Amino acid sequence: MAKQGSRIRTGTRRWSSRIRTGTQRSSRQELNDLAAKRRRNGNLMVFGIGGILVLVAALVVYLNIQGSQPVGAEESVATLGNTHIAQGSLSPVRYNTTPPTSGPHYPGLAPWGVNRQPQRYEQVIHNLEDGGVIVYYQCPEGCPELIDQLSEVVKPYADGGRKVMLVPNDPTWTENGSQPLHEDMGTAIALASWQRIDKFDDFDADRIRAFIDRYEGIDQHR
Repeated sequence: MAKQGSRIRTGTRRWSSRIRTGTQRSSRQELNDLAAKRRRNGNLMVFGIGGILVLVAALVVYLNIQGSQPVGAEESVATLGNTHIAQGSLSPVRYNTTPPTSGPHYPGLAPWGVNRQPQRYEQVIHNLEDGGVIVYYQCPEGCPELIDQLSEVVKPYADGGRKVMLVPNDPTWTENGSQPLHEDMGTAIALASWQRIDKFDDFDADRIRAFIDRYEGIDQHR
C-alpha cells in the first residue's frame, strides 16, 4: 500500500512536471511569436516610413521641375544682379532685355496696379525683385481697347493685394530733356518677372494669368 502511494505521488509529480514544462514551452513559444510579430510590425513601419519619404522626395523633385518649366513661351534670362543705385540716376549697365528683368535699381517701389504713366525701368525692377509681375504695353498709335483688356486682367490681382502692375512702355519718353528712358520692346505686350520675360502682340488673358500665377510672389532678395 505504501509502495502504491509512493508510485502515485511519483506519477503525480512527473505529470505536474510535464504540465509545467509544457506550460513553460507554451509561454516561451508565445513570447517568441510575440517578438516575431513585433519585428514584422517594426519592419513594416520602417518600410512604410521609407516609402513615404521616397514619395515626398519624388514630389519635391517633381514640383521643382514643374516650377522651373515655362508656362508658355517665356524666356529665362541671366541675372544682372540687384544692386541699388541712387534715385533718379541711370543704370550703370545696359539691361539684357527690353523691358528688363533684373539689374541695378532704385531703393523704392513703383505703385502696384494700373499705371497710365510710364515708370523708370530702374524703379520697377525693384518691384520685380519683391516678387512682382509687370505687364507692359506699347502702342505708338494708341490702343484704348487693349489697355482696357489688360486692366481687366491686372486690376483684380492688384485689388486682392497681389504684386502685379500694368504700365506703358514708351520709347519716346524723356524727362527734362534726358535721353529716352525706355527702349522699343518690339511687341505690343510684354510680361516681366525676375529673370523671366514673355513678349507677344495679340491679347491673351489666359497666357497673362498663367504667367502671373506662376511667378508673382516669389521674392528675390538674397
